Parts: sequence; C-alpha cells; structure tokens
Amino acid sequence: MAEPDTFLREVDEAVRQDQYRKLWDRYGVYALGGAVLVVAGVAGYKGWNYWQEKRAQDAGAKFTLALSMEDGADAAKAREIFAGLAEQGPEGYRVLARFQLAAAEAKAGETDKAVADYDALATDPSVDPILQAHAKLQAAALRLEKADYAEMERRLKGLVDSNSAWQFSARELLGLTAYRLNDMREAERQFSALVGDQGTPPNLRERADMMLALIVGTPQALSTTSK
Repeated sequence: MAEPDTFLREVDEAVRQDQYRKLWDRYGVYALGGAVLVVAGVAGYKGWNYWQEKRAQDAGAKFTLALSMEDGADAAKAREIFAGLAEQGPEGYRVLARFQLAAAEAKAGETDKAVADYDALATDPSVDPILQAHAKLQAAALRLEKADYAEMERRLKGLVDSNSAWQFSARELLGLTAYRLNDMREAERQFSALVGDQGTPPNLRERADMMLALIVGTPQALSTTSK
C-alpha cells in the first residue's frame, strides 16, 4: 500500500497533467502557431537583411564599374548604369548616381540639364543637407557665365550666410560673378571678405588675393578709388 504522502503526490500530479491537457486542448494550437510566427519572423528579418546587403553590394559593384568607364569610350554605358542606379538602386547609391549623372551631363555640355538635376538634388528633402548644399553650389557654378548677379545671389545667399562648409566657395562665385559683370566694388567686397576670414582655405585665399590684384588694376576700380 502506498504511503499517504506518495499517494497525495500522485493525485496532485494527475490533476496537474489533466489541467495541462485541458490547457493544451484549448490553447495549444494557438501557442504552436505563435511559435511558428516568431520563427518565421526571425527568418524573414534575416532574409531581408541579407537581401539588403546583397543589393547594396551589387549596387556598389555597378557604381564602381560605371566610375571606371565614364572617362573612356564607354561613357554612354556608364551613364546608363548611373541612370539605372538613380532609379532603382539603394537610397545612398541612388543619390550618388544622381550626382554622377549631373556631372556627366555638365561634362558633355548639357549644362541646362545638369543645372536642373543639381537643382532637384538641392531641393530634395531625402538628400543629406550637406549634399543639398553641394548640389546648390554646383548648379550655381554652372550658371556662372550666364546668370546675372541677382540670380547668383538668390542661389548662393543661403550658403554665404551660414556656417556651411561651402560658404567660402559660394562667396568666391559671387565675387567672380560681380567681376564678370564689371561690378568691381561688389567683387572687391566679396574677395576682401574671403581674404579677411581666418576660416578661408589657403588655396581659396590665394585666388582671392589674385582677384583683388586684378580688381585694383581695372579702370573702374581706379576711378572708384580716386573719388
């Protein structure tokens, strides 16, 4: 005959097993389904990461290939690759490809098209602000020979008045525009500001010094100085 304690343990175990069976009958399928979903979710997440990495690697290989081709006989093919990446590549490569396309258009003499592409990059909120500013500067540089001062000021004022990394190049473009339009007073003001700013890069300060020397020798500058 079983001891009382042993008997009670066996009864308690039987009751627990019966309760577990009832719980399984009621919720077991759902618990199993939930476990399957968790496993599937983890597998899906890993699969997504793998696909993203593979896509980025493929885009990087295409981008590198296009860079190696753009200065040779396969320049047109390079532009096709950049165009494809700009349309369907991963976000980072999409932006870089758009910059390369605009640069290729400018190199091919398609200035208006390049300016339009740079302007689109400069106003695209998905593009990093530093790259937006770079696009703005590039568009202005392409307009240097034809734009009036008001247009260039509109394009560059936001860069000149900020702590942007491009502020010095933007001021140089304004100075060059004023010089081209024979506004020597404004040109002198812009280049003097560059020379006097301790943050101006050395090579840009040298160019500003050279422009100031040219400005001083112009008849308009001489007449302004003598008044």
